[in-house]
Amino acid sequence: MSAIYFDADDDAVELMTALEAEGYATTLRREAFAGEDDSADHAWVLLVEPFDDRVIEMVDVYGGWMPGDEHLPAEPLNLPGEPKRLKD
Repeated sequence: MSAIYFDADDDAVELMTALEAEGYATTLRREAFAGEDDSADHAWVLLVEPFDDRVIEMVDVYGGWMPGDEHLPAEPLNLPGEPKRLKD
């Protein structure tokens, strides 16, 4: 099984329901990242079998991400070209 991560359980449950309707086997659980003490901050992890191109298509639609995900934002951030100077 391969893992898909979510910040919110409702997004994970929506994808889980959609995948199960298409015949995929899923398991949903909480997982802490290194250094997280507060259980409310733990990510929701959806495990999917089989993991194929259809699953990957659905991940972005439902707001999830995968380790090593290389999706970039549609537009780059608008950052200043040089440091701001304080006026005296």
